Amino acid sequence: MHWIDTSVVLLYLAGTLVLGLLLARRVRSGHDFFLAGRRLPFWAIGMSLVVTDIGALEMVGGTGNAYRFGIAQANFEWIGCVPAMVIGGLLFVPIYWKLGIHSIPEFLGRTYGPAVRAVLGIVAVVFLGAALGIFFEASAVMFEGVLGWSRWTSIAVTAIVVAIYTSGGGLGAVVYTDVIQCVILFAGGLAIAGVAMAEVGGLGGLRDGLAALGDRTAHHLELLQPDELVDERGEPLGLPWTGVLVGLGIVLSPAYWLGNQAIVQRTLGARDVWHARASMLLGAALKIVVPVAFVVPGLLGVVLLADRPPAEANDVYPILVRELAPVGIRGLVYAAFLAALMSTVDSYANSAATVLVKDLYARFLVRGREDGHHLWVGRVGSLAIIAFGVAMVPVVARYGTIYEAFQSYLSFFQGPTLALILGAVLWRRASPAGGLACLAGGIGTAAVLHAAGGLHYLHVAWWSFVASVACLVLGSWRTRRGGREASA
Repeated sequence: MHWIDTSVVLLYLAGTLVLGLLLARRVRSGHDFFLAGRRLPFWAIGMSLVVTDIGALEMVGGTGNAYRFGIAQANFEWIGCVPAMVIGGLLFVPIYWKLGIHSIPEFLGRTYGPAVRAVLGIVAVVFLGAALGIFFEASAVMFEGVLGWSRWTSIAVTAIVVAIYTSGGGLGAVVYTDVIQCVILFAGGLAIAGVAMAEVGGLGGLRDGLAALGDRTAHHLELLQPDELVDERGEPLGLPWTGVLVGLGIVLSPAYWLGNQAIVQRTLGARDVWHARASMLLGAALKIVVPVAFVVPGLLGVVLLADRPPAEANDVYPILVRELAPVGIRGLVYAAFLAALMSTVDSYANSAATVLVKDLYARFLVRGREDGHHLWVGRVGSLAIIAFGVAMVPVVARYGTIYEAFQSYLSFFQGPTLALILGAVLWRRASPAGGLACLAGGIGTAAVLHAAGGLHYLHVAWWSFVASVACLVLGSWRTRRGGREASA
């Protein structure tokens, strides 16, 4: 790298570490570590929500998916985020905040009992840890493609830097460092999109370039694509419109924004209900811009790399950065990638530690310990989750893109999670027996459909949700609703 690029990256890393360590000095209790003492303003939470969700997954995996499938990838923001964030901010987040909970498993445990809380806690920890593996794989792809670092060197550096301030500063350090990362992320993403757009000759050049490639890109400019769009090997060439509308829009999106611990925990640390609600609405507004920064470059890559297609779709963004970004802008994009990666990794590590301590350790393993003990366990838990994420990297590498890996993991349990949340809020007869049946039926259905193959993960999410609702209704029909858990 040019010394200017290196200076930009080092300045960003130093600034992030210093800020995180300074914020760590404010952490004196488990309440500070897990919920930032409930002192967070809406603007910080809103920006944190955005970078927690998009992160390195969008820069590498989202761009790779746009390269493969086209503009339909934008649906993961416009259909998959904005409506659910607005509904969540107006209706669900105020309920969570007023209850004073630490986690989604704790909230659902009040309706469905300790068994459901324990199962959901285990599922959440495993998913959050596996998701870290996805983000570490993204770091390996980016750093190997741009800087020439080896796979495990990239992963080790990322894990160590994030572990330092996440294990010390808790949610407050995560959210306030995310504010800086949000600004850098948008600046870097929009910069590379602008440079690539100029290189291809504007929107007209993009349209003409895609048309010249024939059938392979015939649907790349369609937001809703045909259901059965595959190549001669049976590999998908698009995102099925039915899956986008029902699997993504009805199941994965609301389940993610209403039930993902890494998302909800930020709003639980808000100063009051107004700040919790406003944070989701601000995040929804920022989400509208995200496809410009991370979907458009994937489309441009189809044209720019037509004569030398990359070995994997995940390689598109690193190639564009390496070949197109001028000095200074390249350093900004590197810093943006680090911002994206670290914001997501620190969020998932802190959220997994919260569930591990509050829903499993303190609830079922070691009861009655003081708050300081929970703070210590939370810090150790953050480090353990990061180590588990590193161990998951070889599993993640088997998927076509890291974005596909992430969404596939979500499809296993988002259907049951959404059914349980809706049942807890909207149906008075939802019972512990129904909750257990919902989990077993929904996760079991998703596992069977994945094993059978031939069904897009968006369709898997939909049918898992349908099975979950049916099991919840049948399991609860003849049982009384469980009362609130006294020690939840």
